Amino acid sequence: MCRLTSTPLTERLYPGLLLVVTVALYGFLSTAAAHVGVHEEIETLSRLIEQDPGNPELYVSRGKAYRLHRRWDSAIKEFSKALDIEPDNVAATIGLGRTYLDKGNPSRALTILDKTLAQEPGNIRALILRAQANMKTGKPLKAAADYSSAIEKFSGKRKPLPDYYLDRARAYAAAGEPYLDRALQGLDEGITVLGNIRTLELYAVELEIMRGNSDSALERLDSILARATRKEFLLLQRGDILTAADRTTEAIQNYLAAKTAIENLPSQRRHTRPVMQLQADLNDRLISLGSPGDHD
Repeated sequence: MCRLTSTPLTERLYPGLLLVVTVALYGFLSTAAAHVGVHEEIETLSRLIEQDPGNPELYVSRGKAYRLHRRWDSAIKEFSKALDIEPDNVAATIGLGRTYLDKGNPSRALTILDKTLAQEPGNIRALILRAQANMKTGKPLKAAADYSSAIEKFSGKRKPLPDYYLDRARAYAAAGEPYLDRALQGLDEGITVLGNIRTLELYAVELEIMRGNSDSALERLDSILARATRKEFLLLQRGDILTAADRTTEAIQNYLAAKTAIENLPSQRRHTRPVMQLQADLNDRLISLGSPGDHD
């Protein structure tokens, strides 16, 4: 005798639908919860400020909450109030500088962060924020100097974030060709300190290409390839470097090797959008180079 199940019709007809809806709903609720959480924090801080209006740290905390809420003007008002109470409050000046930077006024942020660093020259957060402001106001060498100062403050087991080395290299690169060597030296320093960080290694490859040094770019890329479990995207990049160096036969070999790497992927990975786009890019390159290989 056949037993009827109580599985809902939608779940039997569309077994993946429930999961999709659940994930979407979870994402919505998580965002909403974060929104409500910040709002509740602001309300709590407001009550505490009513009880203790002379406490600058409460205004700093409410300023941070407003900044997270992207209410820039309210955040600026809170940090400014904290500074009215305690003019040397470093947390307030950093918060104020960061808010002006987020708001899109890096010049004003620089003025405030200069004040912070006059009080605390070794404040890493202020140095990083000022570096970002210097970049946005067209002062890449000053930005690089601030990143270097921040990096130098770390010692022992505390390590700088990879982004500090990466952003410093970008600052040097933005300063022009004469500074590409410094950019590369800084990346190599970061790799020595932090290990083989892929973002640092790949930007080093990019800088070698900018210097017109294809052999060094290939040497760095080969080091990454030797350790990589997924090679198809790196092989495309290697082929591009070889193409630019007029080493067409080698370039074709790398593009074909990338296609083989894709063919060896599990089906679900082969049919992702990035891999399908990679396949199309490889076919375009092979056709442009006149390769007789299969481009389907």
